[in-house]
Formats: sequence, structure tokens, C-alpha cells
Amino acid sequence: MKKISFLCMLLICSIAFSQEKEEKKKKSNDVNPIRIGVKVGVPDIVAGNLEFVTPLFDNRVALFVDYSKFSVNEDDAEVDAKYFEGGLNIYFNNKGRGLYVSASMSNLKIDGKYTDAETVNGTVYQGQATGDLQIKTTNLKLGAKLGKKFYFRIEAGYGFGDIPQEIEVTGTEQGTGMQQTDYVEIPDIPGVSESGMIVANIGFGFSF
Repeated sequence: MKKISFLCMLLICSIAFSQEKEEKKKKSNDVNPIRIGVKVGVPDIVAGNLEFVTPLFDNRVALFVDYSKFSVNEDDAEVDAKYFEGGLNIYFNNKGRGLYVSASMSNLKIDGKYTDAETVNGTVYQGQATGDLQIKTTNLKLGAKLGKKFYFRIEAGYGFGDIPQEIEVTGTEQGTGMQQTDYVEIPDIPGVSESGMIVANIGFGFSF
């Protein structure tokens, strides 16, 4: 009788363990942890996005990076910009989708070429002058990822940082022919102000 009871207990434990293992396998298959997509918004204009959902806190913590390269043209300026952002998405759902909060660091690098430009101090450059600037912010966002294999994503938040409003440029001064270093105003980049910048986008992509 004791042997039968013992065998029954082993059988029950084996079935329970098997069911638990199967449930974990199903949950893991339901996450699709690798996400590759595109985001459109500010300040990155159009960016590539890569996200990986880790097993931490029951599949709620994801690592992500965004990268974008774009140009802004004005009357006397041609500005090339590169945007990089990396951080964490913390999902409320244990399947790595739905609502989430995001914390990240970003770097917006601006390289400017100015033709016959006038600086804020009245220096007029003859020909081309060049300058560069980096804008670094700490970003907090609220987002939502909808869908499983093919998904739609929306995010909105703010990047906190001290944003310079001028770029140091070097060029040849008109009239004297001397090399001068002075400042010009940064071009109008959507959502960027002195105290920080709006970080908002919509996106889509595929999960694997």
C-alpha cells in the first residue's frame, strides 16, 4: 500500500512538473523577444529600432537602441545630424507588449556647413564655415506596443538636458580673409528647446 501511495505521489509530481515546464515553454514562445522596426518622429525623423526582451522580472524588461541619420537644409546652412538612443523599456505585461515606461540616454550630433553666413556677433564669413555640436539628454517616455509578430508602436515623452542654442563655427571672414571662430544659431530642429526636447514617435516592425 505504501509503495502504491509513493508511486502515485511520484506520478502526480511528474505530471505537475511536466505541466509547469510546458507552461513556461508556451510563455517563452509567446514573447517573441527580438524586435526589429522603424520609428518616425522627433527628434530622430526616421530611425531604425532594435529591441530585445530579457527574462528579467518575468519578461518585463527590454533593452533597446535607436539610430538615425538625417539632414536639415536652410538658406545658408547644410546640417547633417546623427541621433543615437539606448535604454530600457519596462512593460506592465509579462509578454513584453502592451503599455510600458521607457528610460534612456540619447546623443544628437550636429555637423554644420555654412555658406556666406553671418554670425550672432556680426561676423560675415566668405565661402564656407564649419562647426559641430552635441546634444545629450536623459529621456523618459510612456509607450505602447500593439501586436505580436507584426507590431505597431507609439511613444511620447521628454528629453531633459541643457541644450545649447549656438554652434561654434570657424571660417574665413569676409573683407579681411582671416580665419575667425564665432557662433551661429542652431537650425530649427522640431521639438528642441533650451531646456530639453520632445521625444515622440510612431513605429512598426516585426518580432521573432
